[in-house]
Amino acid sequence: MDNHHSTHAEEEKAFRFQLTDYWKKRIHEIQVEGEIKAEYFASQFRFFFIGFLILFSVLSRLGGRPVVELYGQLSAISILLVFNIIVFVLLKKSKKSGVYYSQIKYFASFLEITILTTLLWYLSISSLNPTHTYTGAMSFIYFMLIALASIRNRKSVIYFAAALAILQYGGLMFYFYGDMKPMLAKLIELSANISPEMGEAGEKFILVSIAPMGFILKSFYMGLTAYLVIYSIKNANDTSQRQANLIFDTEKKAILEENMRLGMELDVARQLQAMVLPSSQEISNCKDLQVAAMMEAANEVGGDYYDVYPMPNGSTYFAMGDVTGHGLQSGVVMMMTQCSFRSSLERGGQTLPEMLMNINSVLFGNIQGRMKDTRNLTLSLFHYQNGKIFLTGQHEDFLIMKSGQKESKIIDTIDLGIYVGLTDNIEGMVAEREIDFAIGDTFLGYTDGVTEAENHEKHYYGHHRLKAKFEELAHLPAAEIVAGIYADLKVFIGSTEIYDDISLMVVKRVA
Repeated sequence: MDNHHSTHAEEEKAFRFQLTDYWKKRIHEIQVEGEIKAEYFASQFRFFFIGFLILFSVLSRLGGRPVVELYGQLSAISILLVFNIIVFVLLKKSKKSGVYYSQIKYFASFLEITILTTLLWYLSISSLNPTHTYTGAMSFIYFMLIALASIRNRKSVIYFAAALAILQYGGLMFYFYGDMKPMLAKLIELSANISPEMGEAGEKFILVSIAPMGFILKSFYMGLTAYLVIYSIKNANDTSQRQANLIFDTEKKAILEENMRLGMELDVARQLQAMVLPSSQEISNCKDLQVAAMMEAANEVGGDYYDVYPMPNGSTYFAMGDVTGHGLQSGVVMMMTQCSFRSSLERGGQTLPEMLMNINSVLFGNIQGRMKDTRNLTLSLFHYQNGKIFLTGQHEDFLIMKSGQKESKIIDTIDLGIYVGLTDNIEGMVAEREIDFAIGDTFLGYTDGVTEAENHEKHYYGHHRLKAKFEELAHLPAAEIVAGIYADLKVFIGSTEIYDDISLMVVKRVA
């Protein structure tokens, strides 16, 4: 049984949700704001109380107390006022900086206990009745400790306040002990008369001096009250912590379940991407061409797509696209694109624009009609045949480096088509472009995961850097061009997480 409880406790501890530094900081900031707000209220309360002390002093003077006593009282009140102003200034500084100074708790507690002691002293002096110190203090002490606990839930502060209260209250009792001695003597004198009525014959009535006994009993009571307050604080904190842990554990369970689901979904999406990519044999069988391509799936898995189809007549068809969104749905759309493209090639007898319109029709019906989704994709199809590249469809710009040239040319695709799957009919929105592709020419295709890759400073890799690197490497074999661009990209990114797929494809005419 003990073993079971131990195992359960260990599992619970291991499972406990760990707050990130950001949330720890936010919780701390909220706690600081709450403490400052509470202390502001307490500070205003003390100003109000100090005002009452000034009023009591003036009334005592009007009631006939010596002027010297008034000066002494006002001097003591001035000291309390200065201390409270210091606390108030520290609070304003805390509010501005967002840092709560722990000294404020001790300063404020000292002020409140001292104001209480001063009030009891005034009450005893002004009424010429020192018994107020002995009879009326406990309710003040009790409520003061409760008030302290409500706004300063720190055990060390409550211990400090309780010790200070006992010290000051004890001093106050002994201060008035001289005034109480005549009253005690009178009580002892009267005890002879009242003792026979207090007990049976033969019993002795004993009167104990109320000053030391009162101090002991009330100190014990104050100490017990302080302990109860501290226990309530500890219990409240423990309860709050357990509630927070329960919330965090529940949240973590939900997050883990969602992450597990997403993880399985992303694994499927990655497998779909890998399944539809062209094989190395297909890439190496392109007549007159040297082809190299790569794709690195992001953590969230995008919808990058490229394809290579060498045909029996010596020509080669290519495709490059990017599905919007991430995850399994984007992978499914990419797979449907690959199937539609291959089906069009198998049927034959279609121009590139006709193939693109057919792919669009299939995707729109499946995405909008069956998937009930709004995803679409950029997609360019190009066909190499007899020294020409025929290009259709809208995608990222392509780059072409002519043999013997030092600067590459940008091939804009904006006027060659529209996003595929966005509407049911794209007839009239698709155009075709013819490009001369001589021996030594190099053609580069890529997805936006390349140009929009960020480094730790949130800067994009960008088109300009890609173009410059391509021009630097264009004289090399296709595989080395891809490897060189990718290596430069990785250096630029550093340890920054990749949020979109990275795809590159280089086609170089070698014969």
